[in-house]
Amino acid sequence: VIATGVVVGTGLHVISHLTCDFPRLLHATPQEYEPMKRFFGEKQPPNYWWFVKGTEGWTGVVMVVLMAIAFTLATPWFRRNRLNVPKPFKKLTGFNAFWYSHHLFIIVYALLILHGYQLYLTHDWYKKT
Repeated sequence: VIATGVVVGTGLHVISHLTCDFPRLLHATPQEYEPMKRFFGEKQPPNYWWFVKGTEGWTGVVMVVLMAIAFTLATPWFRRNRLNVPKPFKKLTGFNAFWYSHHLFIIVYALLILHGYQLYLTHDWYKKT
């Protein structure tokens, strides 16, 4: 139940950036971009890569990848070793894989703090959530 909530929340967060925020910034007219200059710089972002290469972007991508690994290994097929995989890959399934993959959340939480701290829309540390 908790993992499903995390997946839904992450999905909504990513989709809102990809379908709303980023396209509006990329395709804004000079007049529409004017109020955003103080947050994103004098030069308007040229493409999606501009967002990914910033701290906010790469931390977001890494968090999604690590959470996808943990979520996948938490499914009953992996956790209970029900998959019919070749012998060398058996060590990648089972309860131990599930248990150790959830330790990736230590990295996810550290990245989450960094991701939130590098917020575009405020530069005052005490206004960041």
